[in-house]
Amino acid sequence: MPTYAAILNNVIDKSFNALKAIPLDTLEAKADPNRWSQKELIGHLVDSAYNNHQRFLRAESQGNLIFWTYAQDAWVVKNQYQQRNANEIIELWYRTNQHLCALIGGLSDELIQKQTKEHNFHRICMKRIGAEDSTSLGYLIWDYIFHLEHHLAQLLPGYEKELGDFEG
Repeated sequence: MPTYAAILNNVIDKSFNALKAIPLDTLEAKADPNRWSQKELIGHLVDSAYNNHQRFLRAESQGNLIFWTYAQDAWVVKNQYQQRNANEIIELWYRTNQHLCALIGGLSDELIQKQTKEHNFHRICMKRIGAEDSTSLGYLIWDYIFHLEHHLAQLLPGYEKELGDFEG
């Protein structure tokens, strides 16, 4: 079974050029002023990578899986993704996820699989679990990739997901 680092690496490698091939007018179009453009959605994925990088790093030292949330809509505006160069944002997304692959690949199986009921995945995960359920850092990493692929499927018609159901 491939590791999460290998799965994430496959996801970003197969998506990078496809994202760069999206026409600029498509990336910048906003059908509704209250919704993100595709360029802003990619920026959101950058912010998600930054937040999850911190979570994955802190998991061992803090002894639980309770992490801060973040104001994703406000961050997209504050980071000015709509006004920035699309290729810069796509490159940043790719490099940030490569950095995450290196981190994930260096985490011990023991840390990834360690079970706890001290978490807030009922608040921070895309595919939420019960507050009383036992879970692991592995679930959070899986959920990060699940979230990423959810948005890649929105951005790239015909996108085929790499990630299966959570096992663990």
